[in-house]
Amino acid sequence: MTISDSLKQYAGSIGFPRSAAMERILEILFDEDDDAKLAQAMPGTLPDLVKKTGWDENHVKKVIGKLSSRGAIGNKMDNPDLFRMFPAMIELRDMTVVTWKEAPQELFELWEKVITNETATFLAKVKKMKIPPMVRVIPVDHSIESGGSILDVDSARKIFRDAELISAGPCACRLQAKKNGKGQDCPAPENSVCMGVNGFAEHFLESGIGEILTNKEALKRVGDAEDAGLVHSVRNNIQKDMFMCNCCSCCCTGLYFINQLDYPGAYAPSRFRVKLDSETCTQCGTCIERCRFNAITMDDDTPIDLDKCYGCGNCVITCPEEALSMEEIRPIEHIRHT
Repeated sequence: MTISDSLKQYAGSIGFPRSAAMERILEILFDEDDDAKLAQAMPGTLPDLVKKTGWDENHVKKVIGKLSSRGAIGNKMDNPDLFRMFPAMIELRDMTVVTWKEAPQELFELWEKVITNETATFLAKVKKMKIPPMVRVIPVDHSIESGGSILDVDSARKIFRDAELISAGPCACRLQAKKNGKGQDCPAPENSVCMGVNGFAEHFLESGIGEILTNKEALKRVGDAEDAGLVHSVRNNIQKDMFMCNCCSCCCTGLYFINQLDYPGAYAPSRFRVKLDSETCTQCGTCIERCRFNAITMDDDTPIDLDKCYGCGNCVITCPEEALSMEEIRPIEHIRHT
């Protein structure tokens, strides 16, 4: 490996010090000396980077353009003039996978190695640090009884009904899985169901990712995701600018962290949890197929592991006997306010 010391430090700052796979990823992304020099100068605006590097403005723009087209660097949504390195591994993975159209196959294989072979140690450290989840599950709207206590902040449909701008882009997790020969039986619809609204939509479009959707088109994709049994996940806060992923258990990194690496903190659960009417249940098994968190079994004593339930509501909406319902168990304060 021949990456610069500053890039080695960056690999450590996002949780992967002395990782051969991560260092090789950075070697591929920043494959010229000027790439690494610009990375070391970040964060900064264009004038800042001209001053720090000593290059003329056109050359700085050229290197920024190259690294941006690879998803190796980005700018902040609330400060688009400020260029920066991504502060988290998963952000760097997502942007490189969906942005770099000519990325070599080796890059996808390396990301697979990082996610499946090297993330467990990192997550063990995160557990001890007790970092709050950045993403939370929200329930399928019609899994909550009409007239119940569901609030606007928990409604996937309200997010897209009220949005001023909506964009949809490719799912980094599914794209990576496909590139590595996985996810052939993924239930996700062909159309993208990873969507951003307002500021996120604008940011994605400026980055060359995705397509503009009407409110009606977005609501249709929400329904398609629910029909496929995908899990709605959004930013774990309350604000106008939002994104929503729709996650499967065969491709999505967050569910892999939860189900295979035993890291429940990948997502915050919704404010709701499933409730079983055992007298009505016929043990047909439909709910087992719909649960993406492996929380349901046919065990007579403990058919539902409530500690594993994230309150997505997917099991509720397909129960033929209506033996499952959702109950509110967490207050609105459960959602982070940032």
